Amino acid sequence: MTITETMPEIRQVPVPGGRMEENYGEKVRVGLIALCDDLAVDRDFARMVPDDRVALVTSRIFLEQPNSERTFLAMADRIPDTVRLLCPLLRLDSIVFGCTTATSYIGEGRVTELVRSARPGVNVTNPGSGAIAALKALGAKRVSVITPYTVPNTTNVVRMLNNGGIEAVQVSCFGFDTDMDIGSVPCHAYLDQARETDHRDAQAIFVSCTATKALDAIDDIEEATGLPCVTSNQAAFWHAMLMAGWNEPIAGFGKLMREKW
Repeated sequence: MTITETMPEIRQVPVPGGRMEENYGEKVRVGLIALCDDLAVDRDFARMVPDDRVALVTSRIFLEQPNSERTFLAMADRIPDTVRLLCPLLRLDSIVFGCTTATSYIGEGRVTELVRSARPGVNVTNPGSGAIAALKALGAKRVSVITPYTVPNTTNVVRMLNNGGIEAVQVSCFGFDTDMDIGSVPCHAYLDQARETDHRDAQAIFVSCTATKALDAIDDIEEATGLPCVTSNQAAFWHAMLMAGWNEPIAGFGKLMREKW
């Protein structure tokens, strides 16, 4: 006996009540380009989504390991095709290119051009542009910077901040050059480093990199230091939401998300 011989009659029926409704994200839809080995960025973005009025859609982009200027620059040509996988038939309000260091090498403006070549007119941001906008919104022109990177990659991110009008007055890094190692740095390491750093000239703390576990340390860092704390994922999400018109506070992720909309 075949399956078709036992198949019951299938009836096509109308939706009960006859009413359709908007897909998830009726107010804001954010597209995220996530690195292939970054387990933190889409996890963190999903945690910050306040309710079903906001939708997140993710597409992965290949990044060769270990991280270097060459491997970051090689991602540029892959950006348009990656964007084309982000719900091409649905509305997107903002797209985030999810890599701080790659943005510092490729260039903020060039990243925007590449994204818009595949999705014309969309709002575009990245962790670098988001962090600069966030720090300015917080009134912080001088910052302490903590990164999980090597010295050369940290240097380039600091250069991007400086070009954006943000002065790094203290900088520390853990020296890793793969997303796997970066993602294995404990959350408390960022809190411990923030506690051990002399922030006397800083107005805020910036923890760079989308692959870190730092999101969950933000409130503790702020309480321990008395300074606002900005991380790559928090800033990029905040900036994407801001550009899309969101203006409601989101608790649990620092002063930026609670107050600066």
